[in-house]
Amino acid sequence: MELIVAEKPRVAEKIAMALGEKVEKKGHNGVSYYETTRDGNEITIAPAVGHVYTLVERERTRTYPVFDIEWVPSYTASKGAAYTKGYVELLQKLGKKADVFVSACDYDIEGSTIAYNVFRFATTIREGKRMKFSALTKEDLSSAYDERTDFDYNNAFAGETRHIIDWFYGINLSRALMGALHKAHGYRVLSIGRVQGPGLMLLSDLEKDIRAFVPTPYWELGVMIKDVEFLHKSGRFLEEAKAELALERTSEDGAVSLVDVKEQEVPAQPNFDLTSLQVEAFRLFGYPPSRTLEIAQNLYEASLITYPRTSSQQLPASIKLPPIVSALGANPDYAQLAKKIAENRWYKPVQGKKEDPAHPAIHPTGQKGAIGGPEKNMYDLIVRRFLAAFAPPAKRQRNRIEVDCGGEIYAASGSRLIEKGWTEFYGKYYTPEDVELPPFKMGESVSAKSKKKTKKETKPPKRYTQASIVSELEKRHLGTKATRSVIVDTLLKRGYASGAKSIEVSDFGIKVTDVLRKYAPEILDENLTRKMEDEMELIADGKLDKDSVIKESREILTQILDKWKANEGKIGAELADALKLTQQRENLLGPCDKCGAQLRIIRMRDGRQFIGCSGYPNCRNAYPLPPKSAVSPGAKPCPACGKPTINVKKARTRYSMCIDPNCPSKASWKKRGAKEEEPKAEKTTEAPSAKGETDEKDS
Repeated sequence: MELIVAEKPRVAEKIAMALGEKVEKKGHNGVSYYETTRDGNEITIAPAVGHVYTLVERERTRTYPVFDIEWVPSYTASKGAAYTKGYVELLQKLGKKADVFVSACDYDIEGSTIAYNVFRFATTIREGKRMKFSALTKEDLSSAYDERTDFDYNNAFAGETRHIIDWFYGINLSRALMGALHKAHGYRVLSIGRVQGPGLMLLSDLEKDIRAFVPTPYWELGVMIKDVEFLHKSGRFLEEAKAELALERTSEDGAVSLVDVKEQEVPAQPNFDLTSLQVEAFRLFGYPPSRTLEIAQNLYEASLITYPRTSSQQLPASIKLPPIVSALGANPDYAQLAKKIAENRWYKPVQGKKEDPAHPAIHPTGQKGAIGGPEKNMYDLIVRRFLAAFAPPAKRQRNRIEVDCGGEIYAASGSRLIEKGWTEFYGKYYTPEDVELPPFKMGESVSAKSKKKTKKETKPPKRYTQASIVSELEKRHLGTKATRSVIVDTLLKRGYASGAKSIEVSDFGIKVTDVLRKYAPEILDENLTRKMEDEMELIADGKLDKDSVIKESREILTQILDKWKANEGKIGAELADALKLTQQRENLLGPCDKCGAQLRIIRMRDGRQFIGCSGYPNCRNAYPLPPKSAVSPGAKPCPACGKPTINVKKARTRYSMCIDPNCPSKASWKKRGAKEEEPKAEKTTEAPSAKGETDEKDS
């Protein structure tokens, strides 16, 4: 009997239905599995549920450094993993009966690690095989079974190495950080790790540049010609006197001195890899990278798209593309586009530069499924990107006009799409950049009107968004395609930074970076982290031994922690001062409407909270806050009364409200006694981390 282990229950069912001649669904302690036969062989398909084994200390301590760890069933290590117990028990039961183990977990180092742990800890089987697939269609799964290979040990060894090293760094560094702060201030959950550190440094250093930025004034000159604004060819004048002189010399009578018209081909973008999908979904829908991964995983498990955790922007020749295009043509939304591709036999898609030997670029499978909401948005984006990759380039006409106004040259540029090409296929997701200019002829006399001088200032660098920092981490080869979004989420969760769109680092986040740079710069060294990533790839390729990598990382970490302990008191004091300052600033709401001092959120030791005035006791202005809820300052004042607003999070309900109980915006709210009742608010569910793939470990 063969035991096929899938990574998740939904995938196990898909595999069973694809392989089985007659499938029988069974259950054990509430967990479903499947029995079938294929070519006379007995097959049992059972699911894991992500990582069902995890690393823990052999003997629990609160000190550091600690390196004595072991793999155990996840449910024995954490109450939050209690749901994994039934899966482990089922796998152990089936593992005693099976002769051959087949891994059908995701084909990457995380999926291989999940399967490897089940293989060695839950079964007594000695023969291991591997199914490799990138889509959960019947054809792909059937082919993967028929062409199964030997178990991918090197992938599993690389995954195990990553987990061990990340545990070493995550637990030890986080304990060191929290231990230092605890002695000087009190308990607070903090974390840092080998990818968190460089990631925080990138954000923190940019934040410092923004805060230190001193705007430089400059002046621009402009004139209106044929109702189009032309700007002086010199661009920015750093001296107002020179700008004024050039403006005085500018005559109203001008002559066209340059008409430059060029046509440019604009090729389609390649199919998505995970990072480019996260960047585009953030731009179009505002989805954080972790949410994009979650939605894409749902589409994959529904057999609608291929495996999302890929670094590839290429579709290999082995993929039969015409049938996929034809299948998409059955959907009215894509029928005309698919027909156009088929009629012109445009079956050679644009290929990107990025490769992934394990999986192709993300693309639709052509399978049908009922979806809505975010899944429908994401699917439509992926399908249109796929179809657009077959279409010819778009053609754009760019023109530049220069006008001589008394010796002073003014210029304007225009651009317009003259052939839609692939942009027709990408549809609403294509952002036009057309700037139409009226016709101009060389030597033509024109009138320059409304000449003006405008003072401006240079702007600070832009902050990273959640999508752009994920992209930056990828460029620097820090973290993995599946874990970079988790890193960003963790930095936000720890209070090092904040912002749904633009990420702003807190004073505390900057201080943590400064402390690490001063006392343990190795934690921030992206070269060290990158070296470890490269070594993980060498292990996966069978070119490096895992034990040597683990040993080296342990030695480096021991040296870091020795230096840290010697300075623990200083580190704690510096962190405590920064934390107090950050907390004070984060609780400020704005000017008091009674005295002008600052209103702030006040939290009592017994759990009570309210809004009070920093001018107390001279000013006793105060407002109530919802009990048993997390409250933070709102982004904008109340549109009804102008007072500050707050963001409220209670369980899984989130909403914003004015601080004043008597505000007109609350006229429809019901009251219960003296307590303010919450409004009807949309309940939101936080996205879980993708299949437990965490690059850093929480303490």
